[in-house]
Amino acid sequence: MFAVPAEDANVTAVGGRSIWVATEAASLVLLWLLTVLGNLLVCLVIYRSRRLQSTTNYFVVSLAVSDLGVALAIMPWLLGSVLAGRWVFGYGLCKLVRFAQVVLPASTMYVLASICVDRFYTIIYPLSFKVTRSRAKQMSATSWMAAAILATPCLYFYDVVTSGDNGDVVVCRAYVPNTWPGVVYVLLVANSVVTIPVVVMTVGYTKVVKYVWTMGTGGRTLQRTTNSVPRPKVKMIKMIMATSVVNVALIAAAYVVQLWHCSLGDARVAAPGDPERTAFVAAAWLYFASAASKPAIYLGYNSNFRRGCREVFCMSTMKCYRSNLYTITTTSKLGKRNHVGMSAADQASQAGRDYRSADLQSRTFDRASRVDVCAWPLPNQQPSTAL
Repeated sequence: MFAVPAEDANVTAVGGRSIWVATEAASLVLLWLLTVLGNLLVCLVIYRSRRLQSTTNYFVVSLAVSDLGVALAIMPWLLGSVLAGRWVFGYGLCKLVRFAQVVLPASTMYVLASICVDRFYTIIYPLSFKVTRSRAKQMSATSWMAAAILATPCLYFYDVVTSGDNGDVVVCRAYVPNTWPGVVYVLLVANSVVTIPVVVMTVGYTKVVKYVWTMGTGGRTLQRTTNSVPRPKVKMIKMIMATSVVNVALIAAAYVVQLWHCSLGDARVAAPGDPERTAFVAAAWLYFASAASKPAIYLGYNSNFRRGCREVFCMSTMKCYRSNLYTITTTSKLGKRNHVGMSAADQASQAGRDYRSADLQSRTFDRASRVDVCAWPLPNQQPSTAL
C-alpha cells in the first residue's frame, strides 16, 4: 500500500548512504585533528618544560606516541575505505592496519599498567624499588614489544575478502574468522589487553588510595591519612587514574563487539550495511575518542601541563619572556657546591653599579674564571671580607 517505486527507493538509498558517509567522514576528520594536535602538544610541552620531565611523564610520552600511531596508521585508511565504500588499499596494507589496531591499544594498556606499578612503588615502597628514567624507558619498550608479539597472529587471521550479492565488494575483514583458532585468539587478546591490565591497575590503585586516603569519621566521608604524600603526587595519581578509567571504558567496546561476533557462530563478513559493520564502526570511533581524550585529561588535571602549554604558545612570539626580568646569580666555587650566592643586583648595589651593565653580566656567566673569593674563610686561606 505504501510501497516506494524502485527508482525512488534507489534514490533514497543513495541519499541515505551519502548522508551516512558524510557523517562518518566528518567525525573521523574531527577526531583525527584532535588526536594529532593534542598529542603533539603533549610531546612538545614535556620536551620543552624541564619540570615535566619526570619518570611518569616518560610513560605519558609513550601513550602520546601510541595515540599518534592511531591517527597515522589507522584513521587515514579507514577514512579512505569509508569514502570509497570498499577496501581499495590492497592485501598487505589490510593486514598492517589490522595489526596496528591490536598493537596500539595493547601497548597503551601495558603502559598504563606500568604507570600503576611506578606509582605503587613510588608512594608505598619508595626505598625498595625506584623507577628511574632509564628504567621507565625500558618498561615502555617492553610494553611495546609485548604488544607486538601479541598482535603478530593478526597477519594470519585478517585478509581481504569479497562481499555483496554479486561478490563485487572488496572488504578488509573487520573480525577474526569464527574458527577455533580465531575464537581462541580473540579470547587471548581480550584477556591480555583488557582483563589482566585492569586487574593489575585495580589492585595497585586500590592499595595506593588506601595508603593516601582513609575513610573518615564524625560525618566526614573522606579524609587524608597521616602519610606524608606530597600534593603533586596525589594530583598525578588522580590524573593517571582518570586516564586509565576513560581509556578502558572506551576501548573495551571493540573487544565486546569482537566477542559478540564470535558468539554468532557463522562466518559472515562485515560488509557495508550489516549491523556488525555498524557495531564495528561505533567501537572504532570510541577507540579513536580515547586517543583524543588523553590530552584533555592532562590539561584538566595537571597545572604544570597547563603552564607548559602557555609557555609553548608564548614562545612563538616571545611575549612571555620580554615582560619578565630574570635575576642572574653569582657565587664562589664553594658557594656553588653549597647553593650559596648573591644576586647580580645585590652585588651591583653594593658596588654602586648598574646591575644591567654588560660587564657585570659577562662576569656573571664567566664566574668560574673570575670569582676568586669565598663566602667565608677556609682553614687554608687568609681571611677575606669580600663576597
